[in-house]
Amino acid sequence: MDATQSHIKIYGVTPAEAEDFAFDYDVTTSDLLTELVPDLDSWGNIGWMELEEYEYNIHDQTMHLTLETKWASPTQWLQSASQGTHYFENKLITMTTIQKDETCVTGVAVMDGETLQNKPIFEMKLEEVAKYYNDDENNHDLDDLDIQIWDSIGKFANVCEQFYLEKEEKND
Repeated sequence: MDATQSHIKIYGVTPAEAEDFAFDYDVTTSDLLTELVPDLDSWGNIGWMELEEYEYNIHDQTMHLTLETKWASPTQWLQSASQGTHYFENKLITMTTIQKDETCVTGVAVMDGETLQNKPIFEMKLEEVAKYYNDDENNHDLDDLDIQIWDSIGKFANVCEQFYLEKEEKND
C-alpha cells in the first residue's frame, strides 16, 4: 500500500441530496476536501490528503469517499466536515483507516462534529504483516490478511449501523 487509506461512508443521503451535493462541490478532485473544510487548521496534523474516489450508492443511500494521507487518519478533518455542510447534518458518518503498513485499522464514527467511536479495530505486529508479503511463508497468504482487514471493517460498520441507525438485521 502506497499511502494510508481512509474509507468514509455517509449514511442516509437521498438521491436528490447526492445530486445537489455533486452540483455544489467538485467531487472529481481533491478540491472537495478543502471545499468541505476550508480552514486548514481544522485538518489536524494532516499535511497532505487526496481524494482517491467519490461515489454515491443509490441502493443503500450512502455516499462514499476514499482519501489518502501519508500516515495519519484524518479524524479532525472528518469531525469538521461533519458539521461544515448541511448535507451531513444529522447523518452518521463512519471512517475506517487502513494504516500504510497495514499493521492497524482504526474505526471512527461521527455525527454533527461529535466523535461517537474512535478505536483500533484491527492490529498486527509489523513482523507478522511482513510474513504475508513473503512468498516463502506458506502459512501466510496475502489474501488472508486482506480478509482479516476487511472483515474488521465490515464488523465495525455493522455495529455502527445497528447502534446508531437502530438497524435490526445483521450484515454478516
